[in-house]
Amino acid sequence: MSGVAVSDGRDAETALEPLMDVLRTAEAAGITLGVAPGLRAEADWVSVADLTRAPSAALEAMVEQAAERWSAPLHVAAALWWKGFSYWTALPVAVGWALGGHVPLMTPENTAVRPLPGEPFMIVGLNETRVASGTAGELGAVIRDTLIERLHAPVIETLHELTRTGRRGLWGSVAEALVEPFAMLGMGAGTAQGLLDAVGGPVAGLVEMPSLRRRTCCLWVTLPGSDACPTCCVSTPKEPACPTC
Repeated sequence: MSGVAVSDGRDAETALEPLMDVLRTAEAAGITLGVAPGLRAEADWVSVADLTRAPSAALEAMVEQAAERWSAPLHVAAALWWKGFSYWTALPVAVGWALGGHVPLMTPENTAVRPLPGEPFMIVGLNETRVASGTAGELGAVIRDTLIERLHAPVIETLHELTRTGRRGLWGSVAEALVEPFAMLGMGAGTAQGLLDAVGGPVAGLVEMPSLRRRTCCLWVTLPGSDACPTCCVSTPKEPACPTC
C-alpha cells in the first residue's frame, strides 16, 4: 500500500517501543494484561489460522471452557470468549496507532493464543514482530485489512457456524475493543472516533461516542445474577461488572 512501510526484526522492535512502554506501565500499575510480554508468543501456542481451520477443534474447546466457567449456553460463551479475544488483539493495534503511526501486524498466521485458567483467561502474542508505519489514514486501511478482515472476520464466521452467535454483536465487541484503550491513554473520544473512521467496514456505527455506549450486547448481562457492563446498550451501571472487559 502506497506510503506504508513494513519492518521486522530490530527495526520493528524499535518502532514498537512506545507501545511497549505503555504496556509495561499498565503492568506496573497492577493491570493484568492478556498480551504477551514484548508481544512474543511461545512455540506451543495455537495460531489463529489453526483456530479457524476445520474442524476448528481448538476454538470449540476454548468456547466449551468458557461455557463451563460461566455456566453459560454455548452462544453466550462464544460471545464472552470473543469479547476477551477481540480486546487483547485490538489493544496493541489501537495503542500503536494512537502513539504515532506504528501498528503491529496481527495476521492469522502471525498471531497466536493460549488459554489461561484464570483472568484474563487467555494471552495473545505474535510469532514474529512485524510492524506497519504510516499516516493515520493509511494505517486505518492496514488495520482493516489485517486485524479486521484477515484476523477477526474468519474467527467470527467460525464462531457463528459453531454456536450461531450473532455476527453483529461480535463486531460490536471489536468496535468497543478498538476505542476502549484510549481511556487508558487519557485521550479524548475524538481520537477514538478517528480510529473507527479510519478503519471503517463492519465496525462502523456500532458504538456511540463520546460516551462509549455499545449498540449491541456482549451477552454478559444474560447470565443469571450478572449486571450490565459499563458500555452496555441495555443499561449503564455505576461500576464495571464484566470480568471479560
